[in-house]
Amino acid sequence: MLKQSKPLIATVVATMALSFGIGTTGVSASKLNDLQNQQQQIEQKKNELNRGIQEKASNIKANSEKMDKLLAQIKDLHEKIDTKQNEIAKIEQEIQTTKAEIEALRASIKELEQKIADRDALLRDRVRAMQVTGGSTSYVDVILGANSFSEFIDRVSAVNTLREADRQIIAEQKADKATLEDQKNQVESKLASQEENKKKLEAAKAELDRQKKDLDGLVDQLEAEQQRLEKEQASLESEYSEAHEMSDELKQQIVAEQERIAEIARKAEEERKRKEAEARKQAAEAAASKQAESNRKAATSSKPTQSASSGSSVAHTSAPAPAVSGGTWTRPAAGRITSTFGPRNLSWASSNHRGVDIANATGTPIVAAGNGIVSKTGSHPTLGNYIMITHSVDGKTMTTVYGHLSAISTSKGAQVSKGQFIGRMGSTGRSSGPHLHFEVHIGNYGNAVNPMRYVPL
Repeated sequence: MLKQSKPLIATVVATMALSFGIGTTGVSASKLNDLQNQQQQIEQKKNELNRGIQEKASNIKANSEKMDKLLAQIKDLHEKIDTKQNEIAKIEQEIQTTKAEIEALRASIKELEQKIADRDALLRDRVRAMQVTGGSTSYVDVILGANSFSEFIDRVSAVNTLREADRQIIAEQKADKATLEDQKNQVESKLASQEENKKKLEAAKAELDRQKKDLDGLVDQLEAEQQRLEKEQASLESEYSEAHEMSDELKQQIVAEQERIAEIARKAEEERKRKEAEARKQAAEAAASKQAESNRKAATSSKPTQSASSGSSVAHTSAPAPAVSGGTWTRPAAGRITSTFGPRNLSWASSNHRGVDIANATGTPIVAAGNGIVSKTGSHPTLGNYIMITHSVDGKTMTTVYGHLSAISTSKGAQVSKGQFIGRMGSTGRSSGPHLHFEVHIGNYGNAVNPMRYVPL
């Protein structure tokens, strides 16, 4: 876009050079109009670029907000991943503890297994002993085989002792085997449960890692988009800067042309005053030789232009034209002042009001506030139909602007007098109702001052 704008700017520069190289005398309102049109084109270009810059800035801000949200999600995922990692570390520690318990249990199991083995050996010895004595010898045979009562008592006692020992061995054997089996089941179940929990935690962590990876990918895309938008914004800003410099150059040329027109207006004003003074002198000389009635008629005919102008300004509307006041300036329209110069609080209009608004019915006559030359007429999206007049006041240049007109009744380069009809009030452009937007500028257009300081409003 920046490369494409350079040929356009070069063309504008060449056009300006030709404009200023052709003719430097006479009122060149068309030249000023061409320069202002060129400036308006560049201003429109600047507005487009500025909208593009603002749009890019808005997109960058939106991307930043998205990125902040994603980074917040990533931060949350980091916390969740750390939590899962800590849980995994904890369960791994529990697994290690359980494995240590299993190792300790194995030692206990070996002791139990040794006790069981010893008991099995004892029971086998008993069986072998019984087999050596006959294989089928019972405790009853042992008791009945006693040779005396005393031996009988001893044998009964011995048999009881053996039987009790056998029962105890068998009971202990069963209890130890049950304990061993229960301990094995408990530890194996605990270990299996811990291993299962570890798998679930690892799966949850893997899912969090996947989500984080997806978010990282989105952040990468947003960062790439952010870089692209910032690069495009920088390009637009560079082009805007170039267009701004071109606009400043055009403004200088416009100011020079306005000053040239102002000089012509100043000379025209001097000529007008000279003629008025000469007419007054001639009237005074004639008054000495004429009757009082002739003097009155001569005085009445000294302002034919204003009378004709005022009559024509009210011919097509019921609203009156303002009375022409004495002095340098006169009120440009009749009506009620609805907005003054300076800051104001309106959502639909400029907060810095550069003029005064005079409200009245559509079609109300608008007159020139002072003697001057019409330097520009046209239409603007905000100001609507407008007229710009350049004045020479005591050797100084001033500019008046009349906006939101429904009709323009003058043209560029026209010489107008104070109070002369130039158009009609309307509501064109950006307006909330029929009114005249009236501005006063010291020097050329662009130095707005409060109109109430100069014009009797």
